[in-house]
Amino acid sequence: MKSRARGTTVPSKAPVITVDDSVSFNTIQTHHCVYLGPSSPPRHSILLALLGVSALLGLAIGCARIQPTASDIPTTLSPRQRVIDRIVDSSVKVAIERDSHRMMSASGVVIASRPAVQASEAVSYVLTAAHVLGGGDEATILVGFCGAGAARGKVVATVIARGKPDTLDLALLRVPGIAVAPVGFLESDRVHLGKQIFVVGFPEGERLGISGGIVSQLPLSEIQNGIPADRAEQRIVIDAAAPRGVSGGGVFDVETGHLLGIVQGHQTFSVAVKDQAQSYLLKFPVPGATFVVPTTQIRLFLANKDVASELADVLPVTAQATHIAPK
Repeated sequence: MKSRARGTTVPSKAPVITVDDSVSFNTIQTHHCVYLGPSSPPRHSILLALLGVSALLGLAIGCARIQPTASDIPTTLSPRQRVIDRIVDSSVKVAIERDSHRMMSASGVVIASRPAVQASEAVSYVLTAAHVLGGGDEATILVGFCGAGAARGKVVATVIARGKPDTLDLALLRVPGIAVAPVGFLESDRVHLGKQIFVVGFPEGERLGISGGIVSQLPLSEIQNGIPADRAEQRIVIDAAAPRGVSGGGVFDVETGHLLGIVQGHQTFSVAVKDQAQSYLLKFPVPGATFVVPTTQIRLFLANKDVASELADVLPVTAQATHIAPK
């Protein structure tokens, strides 16, 4: 249904008066006055008029000098925005390619780095999900950075360690030639229900995205006086959206920006569709059921012999070393 805006009709006989209500900082209203006296104004009137014009010019110049410029406007970021900028700069895009064709897209987060010193090149270590690294020996793993590192483009990474997706769905990548500031870890591994979080990743392997939510489920072992679990379960659950391509991305505490876990994936339900030619199985994500590998499991992964030896010379020089040193 179309709607018509009602207008206000001005009577034809009524005079229309236009008023300029401009309230910009340096606006000086121009007044047009009608002189009703003799054609040759008195000398003192001319002097008064000149003085008035001089005063207006002085006022205009003074206002122009004190008018704020772009450089005078405060650019201080809010604490929340600083947290977001920091975690974005430490987040990466992961792509698995074969013969220049993308096979899988994922996300990751830098947990340690070392700048170039003497004979050692710069290096960053990226944590991601193990199940995204399929593709065989001929596949190439590429990492793309955010922030200042974005100018590097895609960098070839190597796998340092990879857990089993069904038990410890984590993998560590080594990215040479660039040192990106790593994330911090939570001081305590224990989280509580309802904790606010950010999820940072690259949906469908395209633009970076941030979603927010809360911790919606914890392992029963983490809940005091909880009912004993029927089976061991270490993962936590968040209600934030994590579409395809966000697996391996970081889950961060909203207040501090510290890493709370790594996205494993979301629970799905399947719908069978059959036509005359063939059958299809469609999978849909379950809202509010994104699984996350928590820091308790990440610490176990970092304590692995191969991983610990690889990170031995980089963890002590990072600000986050005390948070992620193997126990």
